[in-house]
Amino acid sequence: MDLNLLGVALLLTLSGLYFLESERARAPLQDLPVRMLKPARTALERAWHTEPLQVFMRQLLAARQKRSDLWLMDKGRF
Repeated sequence: MDLNLLGVALLLTLSGLYFLESERARAPLQDLPVRMLKPARTALERAWHTEPLQVFMRQLLAARQKRSDLWLMDKGRF
């Protein structure tokens, strides 16, 4: 790997991290009311809080199976 490319990537990464940290420091603290911090009520909400990626993938696969006749990849055509 070219050292110039590595240096540019490193500088971009560090400047991005610096930008994020400065924005976080300037952001006001938010005290949310207790009514907004209620515990999860359903099994789906509890799953979403513990494993959001798995829940999203399950929902995506369920939507894909529901509309499977519209997906060309399911029919073997691309």
